[in-house]
Amino acid sequence: MIVVVGAEKGGVGKTAIATNLAALATKEDIETILLDTDSQGSATAWIRIRNQNAIKPPISLLTVHESPANELNALAAKFELVIVDVGAQNYRTMLQAATVADLVLVPTGPDQLEVESAQNVFEALRAIDPRHKRGKVPAFIVPNLLPTNTRSREEVALREFLAEVGLPVFDAGLRHRTAWRNSRRDGLAVHELTGRDACQKSAAEMRAVFDEAERRAGELLEQGDSQ
Repeated sequence: MIVVVGAEKGGVGKTAIATNLAALATKEDIETILLDTDSQGSATAWIRIRNQNAIKPPISLLTVHESPANELNALAAKFELVIVDVGAQNYRTMLQAATVADLVLVPTGPDQLEVESAQNVFEALRAIDPRHKRGKVPAFIVPNLLPTNTRSREEVALREFLAEVGLPVFDAGLRHRTAWRNSRRDGLAVHELTGRDACQKSAAEMRAVFDEAERRAGELLEQGDSQ
């Protein structure tokens, strides 16, 4: 299975989601590889820190800054799960990867500029629907950087707007907590934080995103098999 995580705008949590998905999958003994296509190399840096700190389990990584199409097809034949971290505004790589993806995740926060950027991504994805093996790129918004106050209207307003414009969105979402910064510092996933840094809420939210990604990918696969 190929899962692509990308967005037009930087700072919306692409690498955090990609690396945490890889860590959770590896923890569950799913043969996983993380493909870093971002020229900034954020996922590669996270893996480097992780390896320096001897964090277990180790996560396989491949860095490809050019066309990833050939690598994706080869990796998908060797691994159960391939997670692609796409750099901001790298439409060429995102669209190439999206044509063979089983799931495309587009993180966005509640900020208006981030939402508009996500709409641009979906316009680009819809344009390549005919090139996808199922006739439509299986893409979803992943709400990120949400307020920690669950009574805030920001998340409600975001979901209402996404529904109005017809963009598919995950039920699960991630809140703006310091655990994300703390985990990046040590090459950890949020569920691996311990002691004073541990954050059960962040771990549970990320687990919900992981479970929903697994569920939605499975549903799409079943739909494809039935056609």
